[in-house]
Amino acid sequence: MTMTTADTGMTTFAADHNDTEVKQISPGFMFTLALVIVAIAVGLVATMGLGGLILWAVGSAWIMLAILVVMTAGG
Repeated sequence: MTMTTADTGMTTFAADHNDTEVKQISPGFMFTLALVIVAIAVGLVATMGLGGLILWAVGSAWIMLAILVVMTAGG
């Protein structure tokens, strides 16, 4: 005779979420990412002037919208 969930109890099959480790992004990585973003914006403004700033604003708006779509897509 096989054992069912009711025989063994649900605790052996349920996930234990109390021991999960919360992983955080390091401040150094975020600083580097911000530095790269600002450097790209400065580079576009230096090479294209005001058009580069407008292009950067439009591009970053589309990227933020795409991130929002991906974040809200599953549910």
